[in-house]
Amino acid sequence: MPETITPDHPARHSAARGRGLRQVIDCLKQPVLAFVLTIYFLFIVAFSIMTTAFSLYTMFRFGYDAQHTGYLFAYVGLIAVIIQGGLIGRLVKRFGELPLVIVGALSFAISLFAVPFVGPAAGGLAALLVGGGVFSLGNSLAGPALTSLASKSAGPGEQGTVLGVTQSVASLARAVGPFLAAVLINSSVAHVGADGVPHYMSDRSLFVTFWTAAAIMIVAFLLAFYFSRRNSLTSQTAQ
Repeated sequence: MPETITPDHPARHSAARGRGLRQVIDCLKQPVLAFVLTIYFLFIVAFSIMTTAFSLYTMFRFGYDAQHTGYLFAYVGLIAVIIQGGLIGRLVKRFGELPLVIVGALSFAISLFAVPFVGPAAGGLAALLVGGGVFSLGNSLAGPALTSLASKSAGPGEQGTVLGVTQSVASLARAVGPFLAAVLINSSVAHVGADGVPHYMSDRSLFVTFWTAAAIMIVAFLLAFYFSRRNSLTSQTAQ
């Protein structure tokens, strides 16, 4: 088959700039892309904190084992499949990517803030399902929208590079999130469980962990809102 990337194709010039850290730095020098990557990084960090702490939370508050917590994650995943598999395209066409990012960030932040209040005597399983549904909704709206924005911010010869950098940023965030979760969970004083094994899970550590993730999402929300307003003002000025 003939080569599809001709000598004058922009992808050749993009590849010539190098790979790895240099590509990340080059992407961060682009204001629009830097905003998108920063928001995406914050989303993944908060989501990683939630997924790391959630099973400990359900075990501590509800006494759930791995099987029952797995059912909850399956429920969260089902909502994500419905939104990302069938609804996200229509929502983007109707509202655009940035409004979905803003709504997704705010929804995620609210759910992370509220979840630590939920327990067997405070909402029970119904409240837990609502909270899980809301943070699945927020993540499912914002994730694809951010990836789309990152792709649209690059030229035809840079889209592959940008998507690769986006995945690198996500990988870094998935390392940072669980580390932060471990530090936050272990910020509480150790307690000796019924099995004689010390653990650090407590109401305080739950609030500290989930509220830190919520604060990260509030920052992402504010950045997305500012980015939206700046783009709107720029468009008006250009007209």
